[in-house]
Amino acid sequence: MKRALLVPLLLAMLLAPSPGQAAPNIWQRVREPGTVAQQTMLNRIERLLSSIGLAEFDAELSAGAIALTQLDHSDWPCLSRPRSEGAGGPASAPDIALDPRLSYLLGGALLDARSGYEPQARCMLERALRDAPNSPLAARGLSDLAIAAAKMGDREVEHAAYLRALELTWQPDSRANLLANLAESDMALGYLQRAVRGYRSALSTSQHPELVAGAYFGLAVALDRSGDLPGALDAAKRAVSVQLPPTLFAAGSVLDLPNVFFTPPYEIHYYKALAAMAAVELANDELTRRDALSEANEQWTLYLVAAEPDAARYAPRAALHQASVARKLAEISAKLPKNSGRKSETGPLL
Repeated sequence: MKRALLVPLLLAMLLAPSPGQAAPNIWQRVREPGTVAQQTMLNRIERLLSSIGLAEFDAELSAGAIALTQLDHSDWPCLSRPRSEGAGGPASAPDIALDPRLSYLLGGALLDARSGYEPQARCMLERALRDAPNSPLAARGLSDLAIAAAKMGDREVEHAAYLRALELTWQPDSRANLLANLAESDMALGYLQRAVRGYRSALSTSQHPELVAGAYFGLAVALDRSGDLPGALDAAKRAVSVQLPPTLFAAGSVLDLPNVFFTPPYEIHYYKALAAMAAVELANDELTRRDALSEANEQWTLYLVAAEPDAARYAPRAALHQASVARKLAEISAKLPKNSGRKSETGPLL
């Protein structure tokens, strides 16, 4: 489970010009016409950042939206394709120098587009990190690189990028977010005990509701896959008990927020199935308990439909859980009157 850093970078740091990055003079504009387009875009982004006053919006994402509109510059590195290349794969980069700040913002914008631009985003971010490894944008760039690598299935690069981002990050909520994401990366690589420690570290670092709920969900999955179902259900109970602040998005839980994603996508059902199993234990009556069991059965089934053909590592454990839940659901359904009503009309548990 991945989330973008919750706290934007300090605007003063972002807006501070880097050495040697003054506006292009007339001779540079003649020799390198592309620098004009770059400087125009950076000017627009910096004006936007300096005028934003709404704390609930991420200034970097707004800047990324501006950057994304400039993707018609098809001769820029990572965006152009040689005539002989077909669809798929990152583009070959012509020898054009981009301002590293622009590369960072373009890489993030490509990633946020969620339209199959991960190879181009990774290319942009790797260039930015190569050209300006000490930039104030480097920590965010490393986090974005980790997400791009994860979506491309490159878990080793993802893991390394999160470790480097942690070295550059001091703000508690941002560190907690990175620690939780690193723990998820450890879990994907099979290092379950390290993942458990990582989630616990994230929980000890931040009290932000979204981070706490997400870390508890991750801890629940890591504990279950370690063979500790009681511990997993305890963590899941804590996760579902966290009250999230109001948001602009309709979301039943932190798992449904738009800045949360799963790799592979069917992983979300493992998290939701454990949450529903926790809800069974929290239920106060048999009808609520049956609804929770029904939800758990549905989520385990959805997970297995995709995970078993994929030969997923934890599909056998999920199958055992699904069989146990289905058995309990049949038992409780047999005890309840046939006209006791269907699943709650208020919607799913999660």
